[in-house]
Amino acid sequence: MAVMVFGTGLGIMFALLSCTAYTAAAVAQRRLAVRVSESLTGGRQLTALLRHPLWWVSLAFNGGRAGFQVAAVSHAPLSVVQPLGVLVLVFGIPWSARLGGRRVTREEWRGAAFTVVALVALLSVTVTGGQGGVLDDTGSVVVGLGTTALLLAAAWLAGRVPSKAWRSYLLAGAAGVAFGVSSATVKTAVAVIGEDGAVGLLHSSALATPVIAVLGLFLAQAAYQGMDLGAPLGITTFTNPLAATVVGVAFMDETYAGGWVGGAVAAVGAVLAAYGIRLLTVPQNGTPARESEPAS
Repeated sequence: MAVMVFGTGLGIMFALLSCTAYTAAAVAQRRLAVRVSESLTGGRQLTALLRHPLWWVSLAFNGGRAGFQVAAVSHAPLSVVQPLGVLVLVFGIPWSARLGGRRVTREEWRGAAFTVVALVALLSVTVTGGQGGVLDDTGSVVVGLGTTALLLAAAWLAGRVPSKAWRSYLLAGAAGVAFGVSSATVKTAVAVIGEDGAVGLLHSSALATPVIAVLGLFLAQAAYQGMDLGAPLGITTFTNPLAATVVGVAFMDETYAGGWVGGAVAAVGAVLAAYGIRLLTVPQNGTPARESEPAS
């Protein structure tokens, strides 16, 4: 019993470190978006982006986040670790506002509260039953190619959306999908490499993981162009577990265990999150977007 409690405590510690690293990465990407402000969806300014030290700082923190997350779920149940991910909003919004030389508004605090409650509700019912497994060969190809095509289509479509807010929403949602799907492909790649050795590096999941992960990073970066941290980070945090659950149920022999009650709670959570994210929508000039004002 004592060993189990110690292991769970260790998992929580790693989860908090993962949240801190993720927050630092998001804040660095937001600060980079201020310096490289032109839209990245058309492929411009990518050279300036890659040359900027903040890009590599965010990359390092994202790598640390992934490592801490793996350590967390290896010591504590996913049901304990996953809800702690909402702390990135609590940490990130005031941090980003302070670096931007402004105070967090009352609307933003309300938006953060609604979004956090919605995320906790969602994570409490977005559970799967059974042990599940990994992606099979066909599933790996379908998920890898399908997700890559979806992310590229989202980037293309975002480049043609005139509203800064809706462009940010679309890009942030796509980034969350990338991060959620990559958790499934990484799990599969680790299992295949552990079984087949170096040959497993050529497995479709192993090949898809870096492509999806890098696309996710670029999409997240583009989501911060012209917007403050709160709304895009909230959307990414919301869509990440949803995408992971969909892949788990559709391709990894997991079953949704929430039932009708869970579905209703998830629907209410989605409405609360939408309202919270609307309150968190702050353009680059630091003025919250109100209902009577255009978002772009």
